[in-house]
Amino acid sequence: MDKELHSTVRLPAEAEAHRMQEVAEGQKVKQVLIAQAEGEKIRKIGEAEALVIEAIGKAEAEKMKLKAEAYQQYGEAAKMALVLDALPHIAAKVSAPLSKVGEIVILSGDNNKVTSEVNRLLAEIPASVHALTGVDLTKIPLIQKATGVQA
Repeated sequence: MDKELHSTVRLPAEAEAHRMQEVAEGQKVKQVLIAQAEGEKIRKIGEAEALVIEAIGKAEAEKMKLKAEAYQQYGEAAKMALVLDALPHIAAKVSAPLSKVGEIVILSGDNNKVTSEVNRLLAEIPASVHALTGVDLTKIPLIQKATGVQA
């Protein structure tokens, strides 16, 4: 009876235990492989993103280098181009607060004082730009044409 108990109960139980151990080991290996694959995926994505950032940085550096070479080659014309490119941005920043103003009322007891003051301020703009940037706006052909002034 001991042999019968051994063959009908103990051997099947040991076989089931061994099977369960093999399944558990297989699950463990599966989870380890999945984790390794996920880690490799994250590493590859990180490397790809780093390569993209590096490529963008190199392209921007090359662009800046080419711009610098062009500006150096053209000298004053390049400086003037920079100033002219920046003027709309500067004007937008300066005038942005005025977009919130609904109405401007100018009171003056002296008939021509306000007009002459505005004209004086406008006349000082080229000198101010020249002092700040070194660019003489009065020598720009487009401005000469608009103002009727020849340098």
